Amino acid sequence: MGKKGIIIAMVSLGVVGGAIYGGIKAYQNYQDNSLEADVEAISNINQFYFGQDMTSVGTVKNDFSQSVYLLEDKNVSEVYVEEGQKVSEGDPLIAYDMTLSELEMEMKELDVATTANKLEAAKKQLEKLRAMKPISRNPAPTPVAPPQPTPEPEQPEPAPEPQMTGSAYNYITPDSEPSGGAGTAEEPYVYLCMPGCYVYGAFINGISQEQENPVYVSLEIHKKNVLTGKLLGSWKLSGEGGLPMVEDDSRWSVATRSQIVEEEEEDPEDDEWMDEEPEDVPEPEEPEGYTAEELAKMIRDKEENIRDLDLASRKAQLELEQMKQVSDDGIVRATITGIVKDLSEVQEISNDGSPFLTVSGSEGLYVSGALSELQLGQVEVGQVIYANSWESGKNFEASITEISEYPDTSSEVWGEGNPNVSYYPYTAYIEDSEGLSNGETVELTMSNQKESQDGICISKAYIRQDDGGKYVMKAGGDGRLVKQYVKTGRILWGDSTEIVEGLTMEDRIAFPYGKAAKEGVKVKGTE
Repeated sequence: MGKKGIIIAMVSLGVVGGAIYGGIKAYQNYQDNSLEADVEAISNINQFYFGQDMTSVGTVKNDFSQSVYLLEDKNVSEVYVEEGQKVSEGDPLIAYDMTLSELEMEMKELDVATTANKLEAAKKQLEKLRAMKPISRNPAPTPVAPPQPTPEPEQPEPAPEPQMTGSAYNYITPDSEPSGGAGTAEEPYVYLCMPGCYVYGAFINGISQEQENPVYVSLEIHKKNVLTGKLLGSWKLSGEGGLPMVEDDSRWSVATRSQIVEEEEEDPEDDEWMDEEPEDVPEPEEPEGYTAEELAKMIRDKEENIRDLDLASRKAQLELEQMKQVSDDGIVRATITGIVKDLSEVQEISNDGSPFLTVSGSEGLYVSGALSELQLGQVEVGQVIYANSWESGKNFEASITEISEYPDTSSEVWGEGNPNVSYYPYTAYIEDSEGLSNGETVELTMSNQKESQDGICISKAYIRQDDGGKYVMKAGGDGRLVKQYVKTGRILWGDSTEIVEGLTMEDRIAFPYGKAAKEGVKVKGTE
């Protein structure tokens, strides 16, 4: 076959191939146009999670008790009830001496505000620590003693006066007191020294003798002769392993770590060490900041401090609320109808956290649960919770009637959040209790009523992911599917996923798998 024939054949094959490809694409377009995708309105499939749930196990009981705990630093002026006495809701139980109530209220409000300010300051400090980048420190070079000058005839040397300039030593003797430290390897005794400071041999010999329980000492020269100034040089001594014995009256320079063998003429320029770096023994520049280990420890300490302040703040707030409840006439009243039990003598009040008296009720069905200390400021008396019976599977609404001021470590509680927190018992009243029996076990669920109740949660089956991120297949304005990228939040119960950005209640989405889950496919129903 000649060249002309070959060219004709290749052109023919190209035309045939193009026709086949065009036919395939036309068929695919026909199929896509004939496809329809089912879409669901977000409002129909929304599984929004109303706040942060706390779940606990409770037991239904047909009686309820009101426990009365005495306020700290409050004197009981009168007890209106006796043990075994029947009381009605609103009856007076005890009265406090309210002579100093206004002043105590002001002091407690000040305590609450002070603790809150400390807590906020600690949180800001923690944020700064977490934002810091760790640094690397270069190991301090070993000082090299300068060449010794030719000794001159020794002359008696009077003791310099005074021993200290400000808070820094001119010379150190066995009687000198450290500026800080504990004498251990981790926290050695610190002696703040002037630039020309020296140590008497008797001080070194005293350290050398402590070999069984060695003492650790750090002799330090700081800029401007204050411990907060930059460290210019240090000499660390310890009796561990033993030190050579020296003459008690010999003198040893802190800056050079060598014995002084000649009379040094005082130079009035020496005081300039406080403002300038020494030229003869230059110190390496240390980077400002903290190492990774130092930052980690500081963050742990600050987190522990915040936890303590948070608990103190909550306790002070609860005490203030209780003081406000009795601020008018100082009388604590019964919140239920029942019988007075476990009445203590005012003279025999214990500090073991037990109540002063208890009122045991006998009407209605109640259930007890527990909430995390992190929810104390968010959950209130009167809030509705939900009880699910383990026996019948029925759900019941209950209203919280009391929240204990003291934690109960025996509560079987679980929930999202920090597991290392305390839990506080609460009691809830079930008004419509038909189908619920005394002694029955229920699962209690409560939500943070102060959180927003607007949000979107959908099953994770509606969400896919590609290189651009997570997305759903959504009905567009032209009645066809479009890819909509979303920002997700919490995952609840292992399936429901919170949608933070990308969808609204008016949107409709399709199940993103299968032949119809393609961009451009028509959706069923365009309104």
